Amino acid sequence: MLASGEFQKNGLIAILAHPTKPYTGYVKVGAARYFQAIYPDLAVTEGCIGCHNAHPESPKRDFKLNDVMGAMVISIPVK
Repeated sequence: MLASGEFQKNGLIAILAHPTKPYTGYVKVGAARYFQAIYPDLAVTEGCIGCHNAHPESPKRDFKLNDVMGAMVISIPVK
């Protein structure tokens, strides 16, 4: 079982390589255990691309249609 930060780093690498499938698994945060799913945030319209490419804090300025621009993480506590 991975720590949350390590899981998220691995998940970002995985969704960049395979943006059509989520990265899922179990993580431990302190004594709590969670199921996590990481889904790619894709550039689906020209509006997404223009905003992200122009944003002063964007780490990248050359996003194209269907590029992975980030990720959404869903965490569900499990026992």
